[in-house]
Amino acid sequence: MPAANLRPLAFDDIQLLRYWRNLDHVRRRMVFQEIIGRDQQREWFNKLNNDKVSYFIYSLADQDIGSVHLTTLDSHEKTFEAGIFCGDQNFLRHWINMWACIRLYNYAFLELGFETAYATIRKDNTSAQSLNRSLGYVNLSEETEGAARLILTKDNYVQESQKLQRYLREFAKQDI
Repeated sequence: MPAANLRPLAFDDIQLLRYWRNLDHVRRRMVFQEIIGRDQQREWFNKLNNDKVSYFIYSLADQDIGSVHLTTLDSHEKTFEAGIFCGDQNFLRHWINMWACIRLYNYAFLELGFETAYATIRKDNTSAQSLNRSLGYVNLSEETEGAARLILTKDNYVQESQKLQRYLREFAKQDI
């Protein structure tokens, strides 16, 4: 089985990230749906606070597939928000996307010591809703403006993700 990889976003990756983000299959599922320009992307990258925000590119057999990120919401409360998008349409329903999420959440909860994650997901983004529920997210509040707010505790994640992690180790033959 080809090896999956997760690497920190570098300046050389930002236009690929912008290209993916502007693709219809990605953009339509985001709360912010405008096309992002080249200069906007550079400006965004230059303003990233690397103490609060971590972006990664995930790949399979050296082919870049998509991006995951985590943003610290409150370091004292140990809360964060995470996100993912698959840029390569050939991998939309592939296990690599789940692997990238598991790697990110293991990093956040087990290495960085976060206790709670939040997500805001558009009502019509059923694939993201399904993915987040499989990780253990539950509704925090009712839907507003076409999006729902979800919450995930570390304990719930550890319990709910065990089957997924076992699947990735046994079927996909990937280290988590």
